Amino acid sequence: MKFWQSLAFVEMDQMVELARFCEELGFHGVSYGEHLVTTAQQVDEYLYRDSGNIFWNPDTHWPDPWVVSAALAQATTSLHFLSTIYILPLRDPLNAAKAISSAAYLSNDRVTLGVGVGWQKAEFDMVGQDFHTRGRRCDEMLELLPRLMSGEMTEFHGEYYDIPAVKMSPGTRRPVPILVGGYAPAALRRASRHDGWMATSHPEEEIYPLLEALRAARAAEGDAERPFEVWTGVQNPGDGTHERLAAAGVTMVNGCNFLDGDGRTTLSSIDDKKRRLEQFAQRFLPR
Repeated sequence: MKFWQSLAFVEMDQMVELARFCEELGFHGVSYGEHLVTTAQQVDEYLYRDSGNIFWNPDTHWPDPWVVSAALAQATTSLHFLSTIYILPLRDPLNAAKAISSAAYLSNDRVTLGVGVGWQKAEFDMVGQDFHTRGRRCDEMLELLPRLMSGEMTEFHGEYYDIPAVKMSPGTRRPVPILVGGYAPAALRRASRHDGWMATSHPEEEIYPLLEALRAARAAEGDAERPFEVWTGVQNPGDGTHERLAAAGVTMVNGCNFLDGDGRTTLSSIDDKKRRLEQFAQRFLPR
């Protein structure tokens, strides 16, 4: 099992030092989410909490994941980088491919693309992207992106994107792995066509039914036997938690979080974050 550590919501001036510390402790990689902006008034329901409310405030840092990946790659040697998640249909495919492939090249292929279709319509409206076609556009983009990032001459004619023969340089040395987040049947089918699936964070007992739904989707897509990554956060893991999840098919888990006791973002010192990381590593990371 690969252990990742989330640096989502972390103050930007702490990220380089924390990434180096994660590498020293033996984490496989670090991850971070993204939003372009946080609105002053929440007008869309947040789908991943029962309350429907977000758990961050406008002061929470949301740096661009590919800028961060490229920067952290220069400060580390073996650490990997994962977007959890990159809201792909907020962008056009050319700009997305350019940003991702640049980070992959500068990191020497230590980048994994975790994508989702997003939930905040207001954000789509602000950048002029159609919220209601985001799923179908995401599917088309995921077909096109690997071709663009390969560095080979590429031509594409789809329902939403029409690209003449173009070459994007430099190309990646090898394909960027693609993981797909989401719980809807369409998201599970989308994940089955790529390299893996991503959940958010759940108590251990809630993860097993999700894995069953994923297995059913993969079987329906004829994908049940192909190597496949499964990433999830685990709330309050205990002795044997990760071993049981690995036996059930989970291949990657998130480490500790830096939220407060109510599960909300909060500012904290880098020493406090290092203490939490070290405690998690000592208890759970293989030696």
